[in-house]
Amino acid sequence: MAIYAIGDIQGCYDELTELLDLIGYAPDRDRLWFVGDLVNRGPGSLQTLRLVKPMGDNAITVLGNHDFHLLRLAAGFGKEHRGDTLKVVLDAPDRTALIDWLLQRPLAHREDGWLLIHAGLVPQAPDWMQRTGLEWAYRLAHEPRRLWKRYAKYNPAFVVGFVRQWLVHRSASGRGYR
Repeated sequence: MAIYAIGDIQGCYDELTELLDLIGYAPDRDRLWFVGDLVNRGPGSLQTLRLVKPMGDNAITVLGNHDFHLLRLAAGFGKEHRGDTLKVVLDAPDRTALIDWLLQRPLAHREDGWLLIHAGLVPQAPDWMQRTGLEWAYRLAHEPRRLWKRYAKYNPAFVVGFVRQWLVHRSASGRGYR
């Protein structure tokens, strides 16, 4: 079984399908690891989500900043940026299912000693934060002036993802949700 890591699709559906053909992707024997940013910039964000979502466990996907931007817009926060190509997703008849699926994607995925994450790790963060993709919390605690608005105040999807990852860590470590 091959695992292919693919980063920053950014709505480039045609290029993604071309890449999958090029590598000879076969769902019965291969897995795809998407390194965030499935959407935005390219013209095929909706098609990309519709392709990846039904792949189920064959497509591990972590959230990237463009995915967060879509979630923020879907929740009614923020505004579209010049060059965004997300309106087609926001207006789609299956919008709710796609957004709900995206909301369930983790910030990080760890498997067999490998870590899939959209952004880089913060080496100063404790090991447990790095293993669970929570080094953002470390950065936020150490650079609050610079990062507070970007990640917490204006990005509720980030806060939801952070809390979900933290609760998973607490549960896995046997500490419960206290």
